[in-house]
Amino acid sequence: MVGYARLGPEARPSRSSGTFRRRVFWLLPHDRGTDPKGLYAAGAPAEAVDPRTLAPGSKGCKTERSEGGPPSSAMRELGMGLPL
Repeated sequence: MVGYARLGPEARPSRSSGTFRRRVFWLLPHDRGTDPKGLYAAGAPAEAVDPRTLAPGSKGCKTERSEGGPPSSAMRELGMGLPL
């Protein structure tokens, strides 16, 4: 688990279960950070979002970065790049 957010009482319930109290964010063993040449070497799962777009009360968004590139300016400053 990477993190979670507690949802307020006005949050809409899940269609599948009818209830929820938090959003949970996690990485799996086959995700890009753990397995850079694996299944998501290019692209990302349908539910993946750029964590920089997360904010209270709003959904995260897909960005070019969340789909595999280009690296953020912070990564470039640290000499890091995304896997090819």
